[in-house]
Amino acid sequence: MSNLSARLGLALGNFRLDASFDVPGRGVTALFGNSGSGKTTVLRCLAGLERAPDGCLTVNGELWQDENNGFFLPTHRRPLGYVFQEASLFPHLNVRHNLEYGWKRIPAAERRVSFELAVELVGIGQLLNHSPAHLSGGERQRVAIARALLSSPRLPLMDEPVGSTGPGQQEGHPSLPGAPPRRTIDPGHLCQPLSG
Repeated sequence: MSNLSARLGLALGNFRLDASFDVPGRGVTALFGNSGSGKTTVLRCLAGLERAPDGCLTVNGELWQDENNGFFLPTHRRPLGYVFQEASLFPHLNVRHNLEYGWKRIPAAERRVSFELAVELVGIGQLLNHSPAHLSGGERQRVAIARALLSSPRLPLMDEPVGSTGPGQQEGHPSLPGAPPRRTIDPGHLCQPLSG
């Protein structure tokens, strides 16, 4: 079975992240913990946005990082979709063009989700011609989720993807129809502050 295997070690100020885990390549794996416990840092390391000096990362048998051998696959070469805590949309593009940005770069034969299905899953059909500046925070976040899905990622990463979507919208996210069970990793087991 495909999986994600990670060993991540880095220090940020007085905070030290020591994470080591293997998770199946199917289903939803959730990180949970208090604010400042390292959840976003783990996601940033998986995405290659933060480089763990003591890191080794394999996704579905493909090496993405091995600091012992000086190997680091840059973010733009990692087949992932990242939904940030704050929706990062292109302000000069309307919703439709934001969605098409990643979708059009994927060969048709490799697309895992149709444009119409992604729009329907997050309920944004009526927003396609709107500018991001005219969307609520929850609407922007739903557009960001759809855009990540449309990039057909092998590793979708979502950092509090439903925090701003509002009541009644959270039931549909991030689970998709027929999705396997969720798994959790408690960062409390992975992280510890550095002692002075």
